[in-house]
Amino acid sequence: MSVIKSKNKNLIYPGLLWLFIFFLLPLSVILIYAVTAHDLVPGESLKFTFSNFAVIFQKKHYLIILLRSLKISFLTTIFSIIFSYPVAYFLAKRTKFDKVLIVVLMIPFWINYLIRTFAWKLILSENGVLNQLLLWLKVIDEPVRVLYSQTSVLLGLIYMYTPMMVLPLYASLLRIDNSLVEASQDLGASRIRAFFDITFKLSLTGIFAGTLLVFIPALGSFAIPAILGGTDSVMIGNIIENQFSRVGNWNFGSAFTVALAVLSIALVLFYSKIFGLESIYKNKGNT
Repeated sequence: MSVIKSKNKNLIYPGLLWLFIFFLLPLSVILIYAVTAHDLVPGESLKFTFSNFAVIFQKKHYLIILLRSLKISFLTTIFSIIFSYPVAYFLAKRTKFDKVLIVVLMIPFWINYLIRTFAWKLILSENGVLNQLLLWLKVIDEPVRVLYSQTSVLLGLIYMYTPMMVLPLYASLLRIDNSLVEASQDLGASRIRAFFDITFKLSLTGIFAGTLLVFIPALGSFAIPAILGGTDSVMIGNIIENQFSRVGNWNFGSAFTVALAVLSIALVLFYSKIFGLESIYKNKGNT
């Protein structure tokens, strides 16, 4: 038995090595850059400072971008839940071909991320598919400017991350025993009340997981705002990318990265505390 335990312990070392090389080591470099005032040069002493973080709060421009990013990410998450829940419910409860339909749902996402983003640029342009369709249906008299706005960024983010909401919701709904719903209806509950009291409450774990998979990537997104957005659609990810690739200020870019990570963790903990795991398990117990 001790030999088996020793072998099992050895299996964890490759995972720890991978975690150190590809996560802890890059994160350590980012943290060092965030609290220093110059590039990391071998042989030179480090000058620690928190001025990089102070700039984020001193300049109103960055706070506006931060609030805009939170707003767009929040709306992306809400609309993803609204669009994903009926799809996930249908896949889990109303069809026998759920496995096939999930593959069909994911096929477009096997295409490169940037190609799909540029496809949305063609759809939303003034001469694009959307405007041509609306003109043909006589809904509008002239092309509507959708591209290079917060609306186009929101549409792109919803399209990209909605499947990340469908999958955990589907898994959560699939585990719900249909006999619980039938029992509640036998006891006098209407179909609507049975849905909200049983199905919806038991699927909160899927909503919680899906929210994490949608909100955090949307908050740090930079490709979609850069391609589909305009000057009023710049997000945090664009500021960070600009500091690293164009300005060359790795210290401030790292500080913004760390600030974004801390903000994301704080929001996740707050969401988990108020609407997350504790209330979900309590609802399960009551059910």
